[in-house]
Amino acid sequence: MSTDPLRVAAFLTYLFAWLVLAVAALIYAIPSRGAARNPSISLPALIGTVIQLCALLPVVLTLNDGPLRPVPVEQAATILFAPLAVFFFLWAQRSASKHTGTLVTTGAYRRLRHPIYLAFGCMLLASGLIVSAGLWLLLAVLIYMIGTEIRIHDEEAELTRRFAEEHAAYVRRTRWRYLPGLR
Repeated sequence: MSTDPLRVAAFLTYLFAWLVLAVAALIYAIPSRGAARNPSISLPALIGTVIQLCALLPVVLTLNDGPLRPVPVEQAATILFAPLAVFFFLWAQRSASKHTGTLVTTGAYRRLRHPIYLAFGCMLLASGLIVSAGLWLLLAVLIYMIGTEIRIHDEEAELTRRFAEEHAAYVRRTRWRYLPGLR
């Protein structure tokens, strides 16, 4: 039995990306010495998060009992999007970890105001592609963007409250929220 190298590469890339994201999320969740964490979450942020998580439903509901059979273009796109997700997540976390209690405007945040949402969006795309979700992936992306917009609106209101003019200048300087060229 011959093994398709593109298929193997796509699945290994996808699994490795999830592993790296999980480990990195755990590492960055551990507070550094002297760093204060605010465990509270606002209702709009909670609603946005739930909606973002619901974005996985259209992808998951496309799964059947048989093996996954992504076509070569889906495999190639998975090989692209999964590592991009890891890259944006690690870049954003590294950029933010250097700052506590201040507005982060350097590193990944110099280019995008919410780069972690781009990372999660890339991983959603990789997930939908590896399971051949087809048009359901478009629905998943739409749901994800609705939840993300709710969270960003809430987060930016909080940043404006806390950092006023500094945040206003940052918004003027950093045009894109989380989708370069679109939003």
